[in-house]
Amino acid sequence: MMNTEPEITPETQAESYSFSKAKLPKELNYPLKRSLLDAALRSASVYQTVWFVRYLGRRNGNTVLNAHIGPEQYSDAAAGRVMLTVWAVPAKDRRVTEDLLLNQGLPLLCKWLERVESEGNAWRGFVHSLIFERIVIRCRAQSSKQVLGTKDTTGHVLPSFTFCNSFVICASYHFSSSPNFIRWM
Repeated sequence: MMNTEPEITPETQAESYSFSKAKLPKELNYPLKRSLLDAALRSASVYQTVWFVRYLGRRNGNTVLNAHIGPEQYSDAAAGRVMLTVWAVPAKDRRVTEDLLLNQGLPLLCKWLERVESEGNAWRGFVHSLIFERIVIRCRAQSSKQVLGTKDTTGHVLPSFTFCNSFVICASYHFSSSPNFIRWM
């Protein structure tokens, strides 16, 4: 007789977080694959700390990912639990944003989740948030080299400019004693 029971591995024994993912319009993408998020959380042994992950199909300014934990003493569903939100980004920026999250954002998130696990009840009596934003740095380099078409009407050489865009991930940490701070932004 063949065994039809699923194989139980440490990963399947660990309770999974709740998950939701909204559909996206064509011009947006999610900056982080769920499998990459899960791998980072498991690698840092903080997977079980996360209660809910939602991928929202709209932009939230420059925010690409945020994490919140509500005070334990309140009687709502999020009390004492970590909720992660991954926000959509313009499709053209997805790859660079994902690279930044993988190399800079997720290691910081995992350290923060380790802290969530180790802090006492006084710390857990407040709302704590970790917010990752994608900041565009615009560079402008000036050159006085004569390039075809860069003279003004009097024959003077106009400076030419080179523009470049660069992205960084900026993390900010917030806490509050107000339970309304975390309410499903």
